[in-house]
Amino acid sequence: MDEAIFKEIANELKGLNTQTVNLISQGKLSEAEDICLRALKMTASLSFYEGMAMFFYNLANIETLKNDLLQAITFGALCKEMHEKAQTDAEYCDKLLLKLAKAAMKKGIEHEKNGQLDEALEYYYASVHYVEEKYRQAMLKEIELIERLRSNG
Repeated sequence: MDEAIFKEIANELKGLNTQTVNLISQGKLSEAEDICLRALKMTASLSFYEGMAMFFYNLANIETLKNDLLQAITFGALCKEMHEKAQTDAEYCDKLLLKLAKAAMKKGIEHEKNGQLDEALEYYYASVHYVEEKYRQAMLKEIELIERLRSNG
């Protein structure tokens, strides 16, 4: 691709990102989400992984604000995956995933305490790959216990 065309596209994507961030800060989540989805189509058609990562990160933040931790983790993981494909630094994705995973783990514990084992498992499975080792081991034991309960019940 011609460098001038790529720079023009990159500038347009920067503008869309700025617009997205502004809409998120204003609480206009569905408008921000629409822009992200449109930008993802553009970046995917160009195989511009770093740009895709940026918009997956925004989508993760939008889903967090909508209180959908499971979807937020999915988008955070996609952000990380795109950075890996681009061979760029994914540290901010890692930090986001850790924060989301801890919140999802807590939500899983709440569900487990309320006897909602399927829901607890859903949150544990979503978060187990992104937490520190001590939490990972505890969750794996909980998952094993719940799975055993389900197979015996």
